[in-house]
Amino acid sequence: MITRCQFANTPDMIAYHDEEWGQAKTTSQEVFEALCLESMQAGLSWAIILKKRPALRAAFADFDMDALAKFNETDVERLMLNEGIIRHRQKIQAMINNAQCALAIEEDTHFPSFRDFIYQKALQLVAEFDGNEAEVNKALMKLLKKRGFKFVGPTTIESFLETIGVYNHHEPRCDFR
Repeated sequence: MITRCQFANTPDMIAYHDEEWGQAKTTSQEVFEALCLESMQAGLSWAIILKKRPALRAAFADFDMDALAKFNETDVERLMLNEGIIRHRQKIQAMINNAQCALAIEEDTHFPSFRDFIYQKALQLVAEFDGNEAEVNKALMKLLKKRGFKFVGPTTIESFLETIGVYNHHEPRCDFR
C-alpha cells in the first residue's frame, strides 16, 4: 500500500500527487502552465483547479506562451463568458501578460528557455538564502514582478516551486518524499 500526503484523498488529487506534484518539469510550457494554474488558484481550492484544468487548457491555448501572448481584449471578453473556467478578469489578463513576460525572458536573457530561467534563478536563490523558503519566495516574486509578471505573490510562488519540484513538501510519512 502506498502512503501519500493527506491532501491526496480523491482520485483527481491522488493522480496529481503521484504523477505531477513535486516533479521537475521538462519544458517551458509545463513550467508556464504550473505558474498559471497556481496564479489561478489564488483564493480557491486546488480541487477546483484540477476540475477546471481541461477547460483552462482549452481556453488558454494549452498554455502555449506564443499563442497566449497574442490574446487581446476581445479574447478576454470571450473568456469572461466561458463558464468552464475561473472568470476573474484580472487573472485572465495576468495569464496573457505573463505569457508575454515569459517570452520576453526567452528573448532578452542568456537563458535558453523560460524553464531554464526559472529553475536556475530558483536554485540560485535557495543557495543564496540557505534554503530559507520565505526569503526565496519573496526574492523570486520580486524578480518576476520586476519583469512584469502579475498574480505571483509569495504564497503563489511557494506553491509553484512545490509543484515544479524545487521544494520537497511531501509529508515525512509520504512514500514520494
